[in-house]
Amino acid sequence: MKHAIFFFCLLLALSAPAHADYGAYADKHEINGSNGRLWVKHVHDWDSDKLEPLFSDLQHHDKFFTAANDFSYLEVGEVNGNRLLFRTPCPALMHVWVSQDSQYVVGLSNIMLYNPYQLMVWRRDGTLLWKEHISSEVARLTPEHQREFARRFPDAADYLAKTRTFTHGGVTYVDCHVLGVINVIGDDAWHYLHALDVRHPYASDMFETVTNFVYWYDAKNPAPTLRQVEKKGLVLTVRSPNGRTMQIPLTR
Repeated sequence: MKHAIFFFCLLLALSAPAHADYGAYADKHEINGSNGRLWVKHVHDWDSDKLEPLFSDLQHHDKFFTAANDFSYLEVGEVNGNRLLFRTPCPALMHVWVSQDSQYVVGLSNIMLYNPYQLMVWRRDGTLLWKEHISSEVARLTPEHQREFARRFPDAADYLAKTRTFTHGGVTYVDCHVLGVINVIGDDAWHYLHALDVRHPYASDMFETVTNFVYWYDAKNPAPTLRQVEKKGLVLTVRSPNGRTMQIPLTR
């Protein structure tokens, strides 16, 4: 795995400017939030021996929301009466927010190392509504690219279509900058996509450190909001690192 990490870091360094890390992220961290009616608590221990093996199983990252993950969790409860609404294992978060109507809980994370998702949204009853991995760069595929990629790399195309492909503004993107993905799809497929890299369509001011962090939102004031938008459904608004407004439809 150490060789995979080194190769991944080297590829990132060659593809885009990255800020240096001074050791792997391995913190034990707790964050809290409240809207006055609901409280939220999140705890993660990124020094757990179970973390790396769980993340390395790239095709089963949903296990982070199961009992296989006993090192990171989210709790939500009522302020009055202190009734626990739900507790769930989850990936590492750095910011939690409760919607004004108390129907949704949003978790944001800038932790990239061994973290499968940087954006998560739960309903009040504990149902996971949305989960998304976010990288500062993604591959932009035209219809012609999609056809060629599927022809040349059918297994990789099938895997990425299920887990790493999304559409934004009518354009198709593939998030292939995930530690270990190159081992799943193969060198040739990864380099094909790498040549199509562009800045993430949510915001062009995202940036990453070499291994530990992806700064995709304003950590000091992310100012998340949720609203229903005609023809788009539920849309999350978050401030980007430089304070630009990002709109993320929570539908695919």
